[in-house]
Amino acid sequence: MASEKTSRPSPPQIDLKALFEQGARAYTEQRVPEAVAAFQRVVVHAPKNEAAWINLGGAWRLAKKPGLSVVCYRHVLELNPNSAGAYSNLGNAFKDLERFDESLAAHRRALDLDAKRPMHWHNYGVCLREACDAPRAVDAFTRAIELNPEHVDAHWDRALANLAIGNYQAAWPDYAFRWRLNETKKSFRSPYPLWNGEALAGRSVMLFAEQGFGDTLMALRCLRYLNGHGGRIILYVQPEMRRLLGKLPNVDEIVTRDQPVPKADFGLPLMDLVARFTPDVAAIAPPVELTIPADAGQRARSVLHRFRSDFRIGIIWSGSVTFKNNHRRAVDLERFLPLAEIPGVQLFSLQKGPPYEQFKRLAPVPVVIDLGSLFDDFADTAATLRDLDLVIMTDSSVAHLCGSLGVPIWNLLNFHAYWIYGEKGEQSPWYPSMRLFRQHKPSDWDEVFAQVKQALEVAVATKRAAGA
Repeated sequence: MASEKTSRPSPPQIDLKALFEQGARAYTEQRVPEAVAAFQRVVVHAPKNEAAWINLGGAWRLAKKPGLSVVCYRHVLELNPNSAGAYSNLGNAFKDLERFDESLAAHRRALDLDAKRPMHWHNYGVCLREACDAPRAVDAFTRAIELNPEHVDAHWDRALANLAIGNYQAAWPDYAFRWRLNETKKSFRSPYPLWNGEALAGRSVMLFAEQGFGDTLMALRCLRYLNGHGGRIILYVQPEMRRLLGKLPNVDEIVTRDQPVPKADFGLPLMDLVARFTPDVAAIAPPVELTIPADAGQRARSVLHRFRSDFRIGIIWSGSVTFKNNHRRAVDLERFLPLAEIPGVQLFSLQKGPPYEQFKRLAPVPVVIDLGSLFDDFADTAATLRDLDLVIMTDSSVAHLCGSLGVPIWNLLNFHAYWIYGEKGEQSPWYPSMRLFRQHKPSDWDEVFAQVKQALEVAVATKRAAGA
């Protein structure tokens, strides 16, 4: 009896075009896992699909996995060695990894192949700026803008590059392009006409915080220039700053973002106030004078009082985790622990937010004493800062608060730091009480903390000698 052959069903055919389009939609709508999965399936079934490899690289980059992006773009260049787009994207991925030499080489190759695309010049400029070569970055962004005068990102990035090297007057017109960036399109906007500085003559203007806490504190220094405008000044700020800002000069009313938008005749973003009155470095006004409420920070200050014979240092190891580059400026709490080896030093955690979980897991008491959990707002933080001998921290809003209060602060900066700190030097013209410790190589915190420990040993010894 003959055996019957068993037939197996054929695997279903995959519509690669539909799958590619599905990935493209997910990519555009920032549904990153879905985009990755779709493009992965396309390249598995069509390994020579150049566009799918490029898009998979882009999706991995959105997923903050630039190492995988590099591999994808390498595949594209095997398929098409003269793909300018692949070289430009490869440069972006290397830049995310802070492999700047490789990034710059890839961008230059992209420009050799196609120097007429504004995007290639913009990507090259971003890499130059993050590699701390702001003058050449300005030139690259300018080339992008010459090719496309409406290139919003190139205008914005040129503003940041000019600000970093102190070319404020050239920077501020480009800085206005921030309102056209994708990430700021949902930001708070004033419903009132823009105030152009004319005499108010009994009318009112609402000054509103548009960026983070640090930028708000930095910008408030320019309130001094509003004296004599003859109108009513309303400040619209974050709720956490309400108590600290209760007695600002030239401010008639403070309203917080958790309240209805106040009525006014005009509106003005706080950073535009800075732009109007800061044409160059020489024109930078002193930090705003803050009045700390008498009842602020009492719980933390009672703890500090028990350690009044020690050299008391507040520490912060991370800024807001929602800031897209926080991973570059933040460190682990453990980085600070060797500072406590210095005799007479007592460390106090000022950390707030999700990074405070590190303190809870490590439980380093009494090497580090927790104060941050005792703060309800910036007024509590400010009151505590004034009772410390020094604050040592990675950059975040509290650095601006220390600088505004004149509290001694050592600000530990990643390789490409915020523009007010410039690209070199130990001082910032924005905050006289601040000393800067910089990475000289990307991601190299070892050298920074070694310098900090050495400097702290000197500072402690100096204080002891003065008190002897």
